[in-house]
This record gives sequence, C-alpha cells and structure tokens, in this order.
Amino acid sequence: MKRLGLAAPYLSLLTTGRALAFQHCASHMKFSTKVMRNKRTKNGLRMLYPSGTHSVGERPPDPNELRKELDENIDKLYTWFQNKSNILCITGAGISTESGIPDYRGHNGSYHKGHKPMVHDEFMKKHENRQRYWGRGMLGWRDFAKASPNDGHYALVQLETMGKIGVTFEDSKDFYRPDCEESELNFAFSAGYQRMNIITQNVDGLHVKAGSKRGQITELHGRNDRLRCMTCGSYSCRHSFHDDLDRLNEQWIKEQREFVELSKNSELRPDGDAFIRTEDYSSIKVPHCRDCTHDEMGFLKPDVVFFGDSVPKHRVDRCYAAVDAADGILCIGSSLAVYSAYRFVQRAAKQGTPIAILNVGETRAEANALDILKVEAPAGPTLQGLVRRFKGK
Repeated sequence: MKRLGLAAPYLSLLTTGRALAFQHCASHMKFSTKVMRNKRTKNGLRMLYPSGTHSVGERPPDPNELRKELDENIDKLYTWFQNKSNILCITGAGISTESGIPDYRGHNGSYHKGHKPMVHDEFMKKHENRQRYWGRGMLGWRDFAKASPNDGHYALVQLETMGKIGVTFEDSKDFYRPDCEESELNFAFSAGYQRMNIITQNVDGLHVKAGSKRGQITELHGRNDRLRCMTCGSYSCRHSFHDDLDRLNEQWIKEQREFVELSKNSELRPDGDAFIRTEDYSSIKVPHCRDCTHDEMGFLKPDVVFFGDSVPKHRVDRCYAAVDAADGILCIGSSLAVYSAYRFVQRAAKQGTPIAILNVGETRAEANALDILKVEAPAGPTLQGLVRRFKGK
C-alpha cells in the first residue's frame, strides 16, 4: 500500500469544513428543486430539463434505433474535426453503456428505475450507510470491475495514436495535489508541459484498459478500483478489500444471492453496486484500514467523488488549462447534468471554442442554448466510423 500523506481535506470535512464544502457544492449544482423547466433552443424547439441532481427528464431514445442515420452523423463529426489540431474529449457514462455498465439518465438509465446513488455526507457520517454501500457493492462491484472496453473506447485510442485528439499546455505546480511528497517530485521532474487527451467523468477505468495513457487522461471523479483511508490517507487496492469483505460476510452473501440475479443488467448500478431487496445491512462487517496507526482504525472510502463532494481544485485547474489550450471540445456520452463537467463546456463556449456533443438525449448545453454541434447517435459505432473515415475507408 502506498502512503501519500494525511487526508487533510477529509479530516477537515468531518469537522468545521463540512459546511463550507457543501456550500461550495451547492453553488455548482444549479438544479436544486425537483421541477421541470422549459427552455427554448436556437432552433425554436422547447425541451424539458430536470432541475434536481438525481432527476431526469423524458427518457432518451434507444441508441440502437438511431443506427439508420449513422453514416450521416459520422459525416457531421468528420467535417467538424477539419482544421482542428487540439481537440479535447470529455466522456461520460454513455460511452460505457455498450460495455454493460448502466448510465444514470440514458434510455435504460438507473435514475429511471428509482436509483439514488450514495451521497458523500451520508457515507462519511454514518457507519450504517457504509454498511449498506459495501453490502450492495459485494454483489455488484466485481461484475463492474470485469467490464471490458467497447468500440468507443478503442476508437479514442486510435484517434489518440493518429494525433486527432489531445492538447498540450504549460505545466504548473497548481495542477498537483498539495501537501503530497509524490506530487512534489512529479512536478520537480516535469518536462514543463502536460498532455491531456481525455477528461472522463467515469470511474470505471475502461479508457486505460483500452490502451489510453493514464497520464494523458484526467479521471475527474476518481477511480473506483482504489480505496483511501479517511484517517491516515493511505491508498489500497479495492480487489484485496473485497476479498476481505467477502470472507467476513460469507453467510450474508450466500443469503442475498438467493434473491439477486447478477446476470440481469437491470440489477447492476452505474457506481458499481447492485440492487438488493433487503433493507437490513446491520450484520455486515466492514474491514478497517490495514495501514492505520491511530487508536481507532480508519475507515476506507472508494477514491471517487461521490455526489455532494467537490472535485479537488488542482484537478479542476488542470482541466481548465487543457480546455484553454483546445481548439475544439468533443463531449461523448454525457448529459452534462452536473456542474463538475459542464463548467468546462461552459468555459469553452464563453471563449468561442467549437463544441461538438455526441450523445443520445438532451444535454444541459442544449437546454442553456450554447452554440454546439449536436450529434444524436450511439457512441461506439459513430467513433469507429469516424476512425474509418480518417483512414480513408
């Protein structure tokens, strides 16, 4: 296990800093009331857009029904790529649905089934909430972790190799996690610039599995395959944690498996857990941090940004620098409903940077009438078709 210093932000969040953190988050989550609002876009169409963080509007169409217009949509995207040499990609859950990982707001999104994901403050405050999270995770996360990249992920790797996506920008100490010895060393030996190809909202690691360089991807919301102790700050492997979790709760898992069929996609959730019909998680034993030297052993949290938490400032600053260096922003598989990713599109729009959105269903950019090219098509086949066009096929 790698120790990277105390988890000061989390310690402060547990005390007086919690109110400030949530005040900051609320200022970015514009959708605070659960009502629907009408917006009129530039082409005169009225659209409904949800205003609650976990709310959804009308169910988007089935991506498979849009394949008949695939060639036309590939042509649109191919034309948009012309005369651009610094395109930055922003990806969301929609790019991973073809890998069997559900999204939140898509045609088969979990929000349409009543799913409400874990909220940061709930996880941090109560052991009972952590028991519920890990209980559902025992029956869902391993299938989530086994997911393989799809055509969309592999197409982006090819576009990286061809030099069609990616931006280069000047490096800065502000782009590294503060109070971290490893980050200080990384900056000390920096070449003076950074390269970024993709900002992803996803925590599934499928871009890296497909062959994209981890150093050129910003995983905006973190990594679901890694845990962090909320007391000592050390990192640990989630696979090993689940081995311990399964061993401690063998009988409970056996009882629940009688009611859960993991082969059904409807049972799986976007954040790596599964729908379980029980509401009693009180008997679940949760392993503590192995590295902790404090009197009370620390509890572990996935190294992800839960709803209600804030993306670390150094990560946001690095993404802003990449956006500023881009001459085009391509969003793939994201409704941009949450501010954490939408702010980068908003910034690009203010700067007059061309924006293309490849997504099935309405996005926040359309609801706010930003100047964009919208391509309503499934991500995988469209991106693979784009690669073929660049290869002259």
